[in-house]
Amino acid sequence: MPVAQVSKEEEEQRRRSLAQELSNRGICPEYDPVGSGDQRSAFDVSSVAPADMRAFLHSPAPKHAGVVQCRIIRDRSGISTKLHPKYTMESDDKIFLMTAQKQVKNKTSNYAISMSKSGSSKDPEGFLGKLRSDFLGIEWCAYSPGLNPAKIDPKMPTAHQLQQVREELMAVQYTASKWGATAKGPRKMSVAIPSVTPGGERLVCRTMTPQADGLLALQKGPSSNPTQQITTYTNKPPKWNDQIGAYVLNFNKRVTEASVKNFQLISSTDPETVYLQFGRVGKEVFNLDFRHPISPFQAFAMCLSSFDYKLGCE
Repeated sequence: MPVAQVSKEEEEQRRRSLAQELSNRGICPEYDPVGSGDQRSAFDVSSVAPADMRAFLHSPAPKHAGVVQCRIIRDRSGISTKLHPKYTMESDDKIFLMTAQKQVKNKTSNYAISMSKSGSSKDPEGFLGKLRSDFLGIEWCAYSPGLNPAKIDPKMPTAHQLQQVREELMAVQYTASKWGATAKGPRKMSVAIPSVTPGGERLVCRTMTPQADGLLALQKGPSSNPTQQITTYTNKPPKWNDQIGAYVLNFNKRVTEASVKNFQLISSTDPETVYLQFGRVGKEVFNLDFRHPISPFQAFAMCLSSFDYKLGCE
């Protein structure tokens, strides 16, 4: 049966139509293999003294460090970790940093993050904070140790309330990439962290009314009136490779396997700089690279949020 010949004009029209559809979804129509080059970290995590490790994990990555390169290892080998996996974050030189485990008997996903290799949230010396999602798994917030504002005595003086309430450290929102009536293509991700001053100090986000002025609420504020209290990032749109018929991102050889969990974060004010990238390199191993002003704890929490199933985004 003869194959219908497509004219050059028809082929150009098809390509323009496809490019327009991709553009409408915020996806670049061409594959650009040019990356930012090899970004080896100049920072040696082993130089952090044990007594300073907690402060290091919660502080913005040092500016002079460039890209801090780490990995996350997922453990689903045991009975207790089959349904509630355990995740370990370590440096590229295999220096243990922290661990997280999904908690049981919770209505929504809840990860306890700890400096202890056991991952126990009952160890106050090692407990760093938690990451919690909404019911659908599309909104996440990471907290420092402290009390839920809903559990604080409202009769207590306001100053005392703010001393006891937990600090909000990071928020993530996921939305589906729509093409027609169903979710298609890579999911969209937006992240908010408290802003960091030029001197390297992170602003504190403690509130008794998170629904009004927490990180998620500030993130949802009007784009026409952005707040200086938070710094926001979005995942870099994958580019369409017409040759292989897939969405691709250049991870500079730091990611070797395709996964819906792979992502890169950029800022609207600096779209050429990748502030964090995360992706699969083995069945249970993922590389994580990040830079100032993101802290190791925030980077770990952002990546943990990507593991859960997201209703309406898969």
